[in-house]
Amino acid sequence: MTVQKQLESSASSSFDAALVATPTTSAKSNTQEQTPQKPNHVWTPGQELAAKLVFGGMGCMIAVVFTNPVDVIKVRLQLQGEAVSSPTPSLVSSSPHLTSISRMHVTPALIPPSGPHLSSAASTVISNTIHHRDSALLAHNTLDVSSRIASTPKTLRLIPLFRDILRNEGPRVFMAGLAPAVLREGVYSTIRLGSYDLFKGIYSGMGSAGFRGGEETTTFVKIMSGLTSGMLGSTIANPTDLIKVRLQAFWPSGKPRYNSIADACRSIYIEEGIPGLYRGVVPTAARAMVVTASQLASYDTTKHWLLKLKDSKGESQFREGYVVHFVASTIAGLVCSISTSPIDTVKVRYMNQQFNAQGKGALYSSAIDCAVKTVRREGPMALYKGFLMCWLRLGPHTMLSLMIFEKLRSFVGINPV
Repeated sequence: MTVQKQLESSASSSFDAALVATPTTSAKSNTQEQTPQKPNHVWTPGQELAAKLVFGGMGCMIAVVFTNPVDVIKVRLQLQGEAVSSPTPSLVSSSPHLTSISRMHVTPALIPPSGPHLSSAASTVISNTIHHRDSALLAHNTLDVSSRIASTPKTLRLIPLFRDILRNEGPRVFMAGLAPAVLREGVYSTIRLGSYDLFKGIYSGMGSAGFRGGEETTTFVKIMSGLTSGMLGSTIANPTDLIKVRLQAFWPSGKPRYNSIADACRSIYIEEGIPGLYRGVVPTAARAMVVTASQLASYDTTKHWLLKLKDSKGESQFREGYVVHFVASTIAGLVCSISTSPIDTVKVRYMNQQFNAQGKGALYSSAIDCAVKTVRREGPMALYKGFLMCWLRLGPHTMLSLMIFEKLRSFVGINPV
């Protein structure tokens, strides 16, 4: 009996202990569940601006690697049908790149008897092989000088042009100008995307630290912010844009115009001086202002419009995420392409021409002169040459860069655009 009582007493004690322990354990678990999570890193205005600058550049640098082949074809399409002009001897002699390739002497027998652009001299310098970038028009092995002088080159559509480039220059040409393109995005897009929220705060009257992302503002403020950030970024990055265009254009010798970015900078400095690195800065800045204003303003507006849509129950139909970013960036790419294609054509043609030491262009005296001559010679729709490729480039580029930009911001706890 004594043993039985001891066992019963022991069992009762264990049961009581279990009852006491159960609430304690439950209390512990409740305490753990109610423990607040550690707050995210609090960004200072300076840190947040620096992060946005880095993320904006990273997104566009990744995007340009995938869109560079389309950019090459776009440049070639925009240069088709470009006006032909014979340079003065000083223009040719000032450039070592020209003297080794383009100085060709022909006898009067090779020159047709008429034509306003033909010289009656016994020796004529032919410049069409250098200044005329119609890659799909001139075969590498063609040496028939008279046919190049007397006839106006035809233009090719997208598919024939693609085949011609692939056949004559090989697939590697589609990555031409990639290095300066990446460098350009690292400067240009770092500034234009990274400083967009900064200028939104300034133009909205909230100050440089007022807009930390995610806030809604007027369309006017968005456009002005895009115009300012785009102009600032493109002006600083103009030398890289100039080199990119010239490397992507056709070169009859079969070799790039420059061997590297350093060689391009050195050659341009020797031939054209420091101002040569800023050829076309006006159309470049104008294009960048329109690109950034139309791209970011349309993206910002479309995204916030989608987020405000409600269903029949009054709940939001869309939430911040990939779907909203994809739809908004797709629309932004189309708006951007339509608004900037004419300026882009003028910019490419003006930058691609040869300049002498005095800064005189072989084909156009200014960006406005380029636009006027293009329209007069080829019609208004010539300004939209390469529009399809412009959209195929800007569309994916906008989607990739803005989606990466938004994801990187979200990853570190910075509010979305």
